[in-house]
Amino acid sequence: MQFSVIYSVDVPQGVSIKDYASPQVGRLWSLTEGDEQFEYGYLEGRWEKGKHRKWVALLTRKQFDAFVDRLGLFAESTETMGSLGAPGFGFGWSPAISFNGDHEDAITNAYVTPIPETTKEGGDEQDWRRVRRAVLSV
Repeated sequence: MQFSVIYSVDVPQGVSIKDYASPQVGRLWSLTEGDEQFEYGYLEGRWEKGKHRKWVALLTRKQFDAFVDRLGLFAESTETMGSLGAPGFGFGWSPAISFNGDHEDAITNAYVTPIPETTKEGGDEQDWRRVRRAVLSV
């Protein structure tokens, strides 16, 4: 199984964004957003001049496990609207599971679309629910 991942992180001033970068960030991941998309200045204090990054990648199961373990991310059971432009899917919508971190000095989130290996052409809502349940149970 592969995992299409869109990962974003925001940190306040004085905190290194590198502490929340994914493993092998320069090799596996493509940077799509930088500080110009920082949206948490309204929080004031340290957050007024924070930093933002968004990366995308297509990961193997081993790489994905290392990613969520390193960053302390956990799957949320809340339904999402999906991902737009997820790696491996071109420009379009794909279903996604939200993963969040519980960090004092960072706001982290990953939208993840699992891509099962299958010979079935296409998929439907029932297939997605089966894959989603499997990911949430791990």
